[in-house]
Amino acid sequence: MTEGKKVAYKNIGLIANPIKPKSGEGIERIIEKLKSYPVRLYTDEETCKLTGKECKPYVKIVDRLTLPDKVDVILVLGGDGTFLTVAKLVDKKPVPLLGINFGTLGFLTEIPIDGIEESLEKLLKGEFIVENRPVIRVKILRKNGHISIYRCVNEVAIKRDTLARIIEIEVEADGEYVTTFRGDGVIVATPTGSTAYSLSAGGPILMPTLSAMLLTPICPHTLTLRPLVLEGRICLSAKLKTESETVMVIFDGQEGIELRKGDVIEITRSPYDLLILRDPKKSYYQTLREKLKWG
Repeated sequence: MTEGKKVAYKNIGLIANPIKPKSGEGIERIIEKLKSYPVRLYTDEETCKLTGKECKPYVKIVDRLTLPDKVDVILVLGGDGTFLTVAKLVDKKPVPLLGINFGTLGFLTEIPIDGIEESLEKLLKGEFIVENRPVIRVKILRKNGHISIYRCVNEVAIKRDTLARIIEIEVEADGEYVTTFRGDGVIVATPTGSTAYSLSAGGPILMPTLSAMLLTPICPHTLTLRPLVLEGRICLSAKLKTESETVMVIFDGQEGIELRKGDVIEITRSPYDLLILRDPKKSYYQTLREKLKWG
């Protein structure tokens, strides 16, 4: 890397989706652009192999789990699924992510493929702003005292198995009874997740930086049970009331566990926000128009 140019980020991480056909090309374009700047580029072995070329002269290969400890920013090449995976990797570390969209819809990965070079220039000049996105922390408490903790960027969904009948989920907010959801389940979404599964279930779109939680019923048995927006600092508690039905708790659509009757799910805002880099010249309204094909 050459010296003499001032850059906003000196240690840059790179993680790509290995199954996207254009990932290799994207990595090569990033390396080609950055090798003339005084920056260090880090990636993992799996991402490096996608180029089909020798990238090690320009890139330091590290274990993916340690990557967030070594960089100031991480470039994510892929779709929103890849972005969510990297977001879990970052967890408590204040490392912002910049998503380059190699997927389809891409609410989290806003940068188009053909805008890689231009976006890298903006990144190095410090023209992107850091946006704090609320993240939820989900605890599963069992009668035997077992606790599992998950971090969700988009949502946690409590839903019946394909062949199960209507299920009942009792929800409290800060210890006060809200209602019992009867139907296929319920989604607790972040503002970022309001354009994901919750939107498909009929939930509203929220500005992604709001301090809020969104309760969206899935195919409710009672038609008057509507999505509910709550203050983001509350503690939600959900308990399965149904017996003899298979119910799953799904975290960001990527992993899940089977719920047992009597299990308690506690949902709170994580003290560690997700940091996303965003172009200040592009508003969220513009993103909605582009992604949702509004007029």
